[in-house]
Amino acid sequence: MVIKEQDAHVRVLRLANPPANVLNMSLLQTLRGEIDSAARDPEVRCLVLASAYPRYFSTGLDLEELLSMPPDRRGELFGALFGVYHGLRGLPKPALAAIGGSAILGGWVLAMGCDFRLLTEATGRIALSEIRLGLSPGAELIARLRDIASSPVLVKEMVLRGRTLRADEALSGDFVDRLVPADALADEAMKEARQLCKLPHDAYAAVKGALSRGGAAEQEALWRETMEEFKRLLGGPEAQEGIHAMREKRRPRFAGVEAGEE
Repeated sequence: MVIKEQDAHVRVLRLANPPANVLNMSLLQTLRGEIDSAARDPEVRCLVLASAYPRYFSTGLDLEELLSMPPDRRGELFGALFGVYHGLRGLPKPALAAIGGSAILGGWVLAMGCDFRLLTEATGRIALSEIRLGLSPGAELIARLRDIASSPVLVKEMVLRGRTLRADEALSGDFVDRLVPADALADEAMKEARQLCKLPHDAYAAVKGALSRGGAAEQEALWRETMEEFKRLLGGPEAQEGIHAMREKRRPRFAGVEAGEE
């Protein structure tokens, strides 16, 4: 489910869970292991996270697996996603997301964990639309989104309305660094990665650590709040309806919302 490639000092990890790279426990655990391995390997100077398929970077957590888990363990899948996210944030080397097509929900979480993001200009879509599932991205991810983006309006559109942003909107709001043609994504990602490899390793690690350091206690508090909130909402009726609606490819019917208000 994760294809590993090495090009000189660039390590490429390609998500390969067809057709849409849904994130199940096995994939997330493998991905976290590969990120930790890249962190320890002195031959790796830049990590590229990509997809084996052109239409999807990832559409998020595997809902089938989530619903098959005992209710008291469903938070583990969300925790595994955050484990990968934290692995990317803590990687003492450049991490680049080469986003081909859609990066939705957990897919966009992985992209946010990287330092740099390239997105395909015609097919690229990004979303952090947990609210449409009766859930919240949580305090930690919302804080990260506000850090990387320059448009408070588009941040609100993403998290409060659950709107999917087109590639041009993602670029205008600084959610991504650059748009590239789909057929040039792999080459452009490698070109960017090779430039990042030339940066001094120890200095990069120090600067990256400083950029992400908002206080260890504050980060731990945000993480705890995010997990507690996810578990609380996941056990409620709105999330149950939202997840089943997405699974059944229909509009959710939340309590108190009339059909004409959808």
